[in-house]
Amino acid sequence: MQIKCNVLDRQFQMYQAEYEAAALRVLRSGWYVLGNEVLAFENNTRARSKMPGNSWLFVELQPEDEGKTLTLKLHQCYGSGQVMVPVLYGGTVEGITNSYMKEKFLLICFSAIGSAFGLIIIMLWLVAGKSLMLSSGLPWLGLFAVVRGIWSMLEANFYSFYVDNLLLWVWMAYVCLKASIVPFTVFANITFHEGKSKFLRVMAWLTLLDIVVTTLLQLTGLADYADTILPTNAAILVLGVYVVVTGVRNMWRSRRTKVAVYGEGKRMTYIAHTIFMFVLVILSLADVYRFYFTSTPDIALYSRFGHFAYVIAVATALIWDFARLVNIGRQAENIKEEASIDPMTKLYNRAAFEKHIDSCIGKKCENKGIIMFDLNNLKLFNDKLGHDMGDYYIKISSELIRDTFGRYGNMYRIGGDEFCGIVERISYGEFLQVKKEMEQHVDQLRVPGCDFKMGIASGCCIFDSEKDQSLRDTMKRADEDMYNNKVLLKHGGEIR
Repeated sequence: MQIKCNVLDRQFQMYQAEYEAAALRVLRSGWYVLGNEVLAFENNTRARSKMPGNSWLFVELQPEDEGKTLTLKLHQCYGSGQVMVPVLYGGTVEGITNSYMKEKFLLICFSAIGSAFGLIIIMLWLVAGKSLMLSSGLPWLGLFAVVRGIWSMLEANFYSFYVDNLLLWVWMAYVCLKASIVPFTVFANITFHEGKSKFLRVMAWLTLLDIVVTTLLQLTGLADYADTILPTNAAILVLGVYVVVTGVRNMWRSRRTKVAVYGEGKRMTYIAHTIFMFVLVILSLADVYRFYFTSTPDIALYSRFGHFAYVIAVATALIWDFARLVNIGRQAENIKEEASIDPMTKLYNRAAFEKHIDSCIGKKCENKGIIMFDLNNLKLFNDKLGHDMGDYYIKISSELIRDTFGRYGNMYRIGGDEFCGIVERISYGEFLQVKKEMEQHVDQLRVPGCDFKMGIASGCCIFDSEKDQSLRDTMKRADEDMYNNKVLLKHGGEIR
């Protein structure tokens, strides 16, 4: 192949790309001015590869060459395929470099941001994934973003100005493209199929096999990565179509049956996964077309934006769904807690007490004790002062019980004027001390114009394996101790 152009400046540059599958690979190129060779390039790499790697060639022309014809002869390394006409730039080396990097700046930024976002996702899961109960598929989504970001960055070909082993970087781009399939299939399988999709598992293993086989073929010189890229492109498109078709089908079934096939907790994630995968498939098809039917050095031009949008959308949807589940969980926890709370005293109710005491069996009873409480003269308060004053009596007594004995365990209201505490690590001597403190507070409570006073009778027993089979036996003994205390508090007055 020969290209001719007029020499307009003293410096010209040729962007000599190792293009994709069916395009030009230069084994040898030469620059000629009026038949005189001014620069030659050959693939001198020791690797067994037809492609030379991306490279820049600069030739300095003399003033007397102005107006002459510059001829570029290219020898294609593959027997067939579309030939890419190289881009010629004029100017200084520095000027050409800066101009090219400005052209690629936006593409490089998108690629770098995509990889950085993937790393953030992985770090988030490693640091707080288990404690926050985040999806185990999240780090695989992050790995997909990292690998795809590296691939699209390499395709931008910014590195060819700064590194020597250009062929190695080309190989890395191919491997990244192939390897990106694995984390995506694992993420989709875990997140949307609970790890049960045979198709996605097979695709992941076939991809790993493809990487191993094609790498061996490349290293032995039997076939370049470019020769074996067609199955990779096909696998990417098949995966995309599979995701879109299954996503649309499941959303249709969910809408028709009013039952979320994908689980209500992943609704936004599933929708984002399906919609943005459809966008990514369309953009990937555009790049595949450019790969096989146009002469362009960047085969990730559209799909890099598609994969960036996909990762951002799906990660955001995952966090949205997670926050929604947390909120639902909190509401359920609040409802559960409200069901176990006595509305008047805000202590645990009888249902919570029964559940707790029945759960304490065997060794769980050790070091535990039961404290029984009963309010003196509550009937008199209700009959002579009204039920509002009786309710006040119950509330103020529950606060005293919680404030004095709450540090030893949970306090429960198990009847109208009966309270109970399931406590642990408290001796009977400590109980007597705290009881005295409680009674001192009760004695300070006076109702003006009332000839009877408040009083809280209490009794305590510690679980004894020789006397008790369960905490209910301990409760019976504590109730007897409380009754004895109630008798002592009578002081000649009526206690009911």
